[in-house]
Amino acid sequence: MTWWQKTAFGFFWCSAWLFGRMPAWYRYGVGDLVSLILYGVVRYRRGVVADNLARSFPEKSTDERKTIERRFYRYLGEVFVETLSLVSMTERQLRRAMTYDNIELIDSLTADRPLIAAMSHYCQWEFTIGYQLFTPHPVKAVYHPLSSVVAEAFYKKMRSRFGTKPVTMKATAREMLREIKAGNNPIVALISDQTPYYAGIRNFISFLGRPTAFFTGMEKLALSLHSSVVFMAIRRVRRGRYAVHFTLLYDGVEQVDDDVITRRYAAALEQLIRERPEYWMWSHKRWKHSPDEGHPYLP
Repeated sequence: MTWWQKTAFGFFWCSAWLFGRMPAWYRYGVGDLVSLILYGVVRYRRGVVADNLARSFPEKSTDERKTIERRFYRYLGEVFVETLSLVSMTERQLRRAMTYDNIELIDSLTADRPLIAAMSHYCQWEFTIGYQLFTPHPVKAVYHPLSSVVAEAFYKKMRSRFGTKPVTMKATAREMLREIKAGNNPIVALISDQTPYYAGIRNFISFLGRPTAFFTGMEKLALSLHSSVVFMAIRRVRRGRYAVHFTLLYDGVEQVDDDVITRRYAAALEQLIRERPEYWMWSHKRWKHSPDEGHPYLP
């Protein structure tokens, strides 16, 4: 980094650290203010959110979808302040903030093979960086590099505070193989609900009642490395408190057809979203692509 970038990084890191040390009432008050600004002043992606909700929940009334929309923006402010708070959060605080209901499932699955934790942009996914505190196995968090050098350095340092190692998608398979050769069974946390590039689309499957393209990296890794796959369902208990429940999607041994693992992931995520839709990131332009002759729709 240049001296300017180092200065900017230091400023943002120290500011986030100080913010995280403020009382909870103050931090969440700032979050509520951010929500109001995003929703009522900046109108951040209001059209995208409204269109996504209308197409995903045609059975709901306009008022019902509007309620989900307002709740989503309010929660967006919570995500903002909680993510910043990770910079100064202690191990004890993180253990309280994110609990795991059936951690014994992960212990049994990682006894003889690597594991992929299929995540999503639902609830506070950033708090999962603390999972390394609960397991002796190396934990890798897959991410897409950011264009900003300062932001890239900020997030990498924040996500590695408790021992989790951030790795890029391109380096994931190589990193897993390195750990396996060293005699370890790595745990890879992979957010799988993003929109793939057009060139990376294989086909479209049904998700929230719409033809949807998914990244195939999770499935390819699981099949090639005989990794088990779990769906990580994060549920909000109350402000600043979350509980995770793991659901087995693939045991690493079962013979499955193409897209079966991805379909299981999509079904589990859809069920979670329909329970409390306001906690998913509706501001993402999730449905950029549509089926065509080269990429069929397989409902």
